[in-house]
Amino acid sequence: MASISAAAPLQEAPDWARKYPPLLAVLVAGLIALTVLPSSFTLPQSNPTETQEYAPVPPDDQQDTPPQGNLASVGLGSSAGIEGGGAGGGEEGGGPGEAAPPPPPPAVKGANPSTKRCVGNPPRQTEDPLSPPCVPFFNGDNGGATYQGVTGDEIRLLIYIDGGINYTNGSTPGENVAPTDEYFDLFQPPEEGETEHLIVRGFRGWQRYFNERFQTYNRRVHFFIYFADPSNGDTPEARRADAADNFQQIKPFSVLSFASEGNEDAYLHQMARKGVLNFGSFALKPRTFYQQFPKLIWSYLPSIEEQAEQYISYVCSKVVGKPSAMAAPDLNNRPRKFGIIYTTDRKQDGLRLMADIVKQRVPECGGSIDAEAPFPECCLSQDNGDTGTYAQEAMADFKTKGITTILWPGGINGNFGKSAAAINYYPEWIVLGDGQLDANGPIKLYSQNSASFDNHAIAVTPVTFQPAFEQQRCYQSYKEADQQLPDTDLGYVCEYYRNLFQIFTGIQVAGPRLGPTSIDKGFHAIPAVESTDVQTPACFYKPGDYTCVKDAIHEVWRASQTPPGSNQPGCWAAIENAKRYLPGKWPEGNIDAQINGSEPCNAYSASTRVNLA
Repeated sequence: MASISAAAPLQEAPDWARKYPPLLAVLVAGLIALTVLPSSFTLPQSNPTETQEYAPVPPDDQQDTPPQGNLASVGLGSSAGIEGGGAGGGEEGGGPGEAAPPPPPPAVKGANPSTKRCVGNPPRQTEDPLSPPCVPFFNGDNGGATYQGVTGDEIRLLIYIDGGINYTNGSTPGENVAPTDEYFDLFQPPEEGETEHLIVRGFRGWQRYFNERFQTYNRRVHFFIYFADPSNGDTPEARRADAADNFQQIKPFSVLSFASEGNEDAYLHQMARKGVLNFGSFALKPRTFYQQFPKLIWSYLPSIEEQAEQYISYVCSKVVGKPSAMAAPDLNNRPRKFGIIYTTDRKQDGLRLMADIVKQRVPECGGSIDAEAPFPECCLSQDNGDTGTYAQEAMADFKTKGITTILWPGGINGNFGKSAAAINYYPEWIVLGDGQLDANGPIKLYSQNSASFDNHAIAVTPVTFQPAFEQQRCYQSYKEADQQLPDTDLGYVCEYYRNLFQIFTGIQVAGPRLGPTSIDKGFHAIPAVESTDVQTPACFYKPGDYTCVKDAIHEVWRASQTPPGSNQPGCWAAIENAKRYLPGKWPEGNIDAQINGSEPCNAYSASTRVNLA
C-alpha cells in the first residue's frame, strides 16, 4: 500500500483570517454574520437567520494563456504527430481571444441558506486544520467558462493512475488487479451487476465528500479516471501519448497524476503544455521542475530543495559539533566522524541531486564527510539478485575509519544494514525520509529487524504522524461519504486524500473566476503559519514555489515496538509525539535530547520494490 532550528516555534495566529488572506476582504464584510454561522461540529439550522454572502475577490489579472515552458530543455519538441491540432482553450474566459468574464457583482445581504456544513469556531470548511475559512453559500455570477475544462456548472478533473497493479490486500480476491487503458466517468453510475475496482469505487466516495464539503461556486468537480496500460513500457513516448489521448477524450481543467512506474515527468510536461493544471505527490523534484510551467504544476510533497533544507538544518543543529550519542558503546561519546550513503542510479535524478546538496552543505556548517558509499541501483529494499560486494566493502571501510555517524539522504537499499551487522558495526544512522526509508514496511524488509538500526537510527521526514487507522483524518473524512467501503480497500484509497484536499483548497481560494492565475494568487497568499496538529503539516507557498509541505518531524527506529494495526514489530517512533518543525527551528541538544522512551509508533508505511531472484 503506497501511502504516497533551535529557536522556539512561532505562535500560530488565533485569527483564522491570517491563513487565507485572499478571502479576507469579503469575509471582513461579513463578520457580523459569523455570529449566526454553525458552531463547532454543529449542523446549520433548517431556517437559518439572515447572513451576508461571501465571495472571494477575483484576481487582478484575469487573462491566462497556455504556457510554453522551456520545451527545448525538456526535449518534448512539438510532438505534432501525437497532438494533432493542439489544445483549444487556455484562457480564463473559455478560449483563445475571448475576453475574460466581468467581475462578480458585489456581495449583497439577503436570506441565503448555508449550503456547506462548515465546522469550528471561527468556522472553517472541514474538520481538517488546513481547511480554508468557511464560505457557506454562493449566489453570485461564477463567470461560466473561465478556463478550459470549466463551465458554469462543472470542473473536469482527471485522475491518471498506472493500470495492471495488483492491490494484493483488497477485499475482492481475484479482482484486485487494476484495469488497463480504460476510462471511468464517475458522474455515471456503475454498470448494472458490475463489481467496480476498489480504486474506482474509492474515488466515487472522494468525489462525493469533497464536492459536498468544499465551496466550488455553483460548480461540481467531475471526476474521471484513466488507468494507463503498462504494456506500453511506461516510456516517455507512451506517457506523452497518454497525455494527448487524455486531453482529447476529457479536456480536463486539472489532472491528479499518480503514475508510479516511471517517466511521469513526460506526462506532466505534456499536460502542462496544453494548459492543464497538474497536482499530485511529486516526490524528489527540484524547484526548476515546477518553474518550467508556472502556475500549472503543484505538489503536496516538498521540493528537493525544501526537503534538503529540513534535513540539513537538523544535521547542522543537532548532529554536527556534538559527540556521538546513539551508536554502539565502542563508537559512542566520540567526536563525530561522518560517512554518507547515496545512489548513483541514473534513473534517480532527484536522489542524486539530494545527495549532492547534502555533500555540499554539511561541510559548510562544519561537518567533515570522511567516507562515501555510493550504490548503483535504487530503490530496492531487498535485492536477492545482487552479487556485488559494494555494501560489504563500504561498511568495512566505514568501520576501519571509525565513522560514528552515517548520513543517508534517501534511496533505500537492503544491503548496508545487513553488511554492517555482519561485522558488528553499529554506528548512528541519520536518514532522510523519502517515502520508503521512513516507512515501517520497507525498513523491516531491509533491516530484517536486526540490531543494525534499533535505537541507532533517526529519520527526518516530511510525512505526518499516522495514528491507528480509524483515527486518521483521511479515514474519518471518507467514512462521511461512504460507510460501506471495506477498510482493507480504504487503506489504498486514503493515500489520495491530501492531493485531493490540495486541489479543492485551490479551487475554493481561487474564487468564482477559476483558472491558473486565481489559484496561484490564492495559494501564494497563504501565510507561513506553523503546524500545531500532528496529522497536519505546515503548508504554504514561497515566491516561485509550488509545493505545500514545509516542515518535518524526527523519529527513532524501534525494532521491538509494534505500530497500530499491525502484528509485526518494528516502527519509526515519533520523537516529541510527532511535533513538527520548520527548518532552522529544531529543538536544542543532541539527537537523543528529546527521546524519553515513550515515543508512539507512526503507523505510516508504504509499498516497496523487492527483487526475489
